[in-house]
Amino acid sequence: MCENVDFFKAVVTSYPQDADHAPLLQDPVHARVARAGDVADGDLILAAVSLRGTDYFNDQYIAHPEPYDPACQCGVCCHLTHEKSDVVVLSNGRPWTTCDPWLADELALIVPALRLPDPNVKE
Repeated sequence: MCENVDFFKAVVTSYPQDADHAPLLQDPVHARVARAGDVADGDLILAAVSLRGTDYFNDQYIAHPEPYDPACQCGVCCHLTHEKSDVVVLSNGRPWTTCDPWLADELALIVPALRLPDPNVKE
């Protein structure tokens, strides 16, 4: 079972420079590793992270998390219906026409969205 991961700092030392990958939209100095289940609305998803390495996506995209629906007819969600662990959808129809389901404990390289402090919350 994965340990709880809460925005570990990441050092992006290289990035695929081939024609299949879009240029990074943000300075990678702001990149963090987060559990897919902890990704928030507005975070920029750069890559999937595993022990095998980092899989950068052809296009980075803004996360819009929503609950996973195993009965979804998008053509991708059905591939995770057998999973015993929690599944989250990080994007639905953006930038693709299908959902983007992830196991909640999988790791993603993200640039967190700017979140202003809530003036109603006392620290």
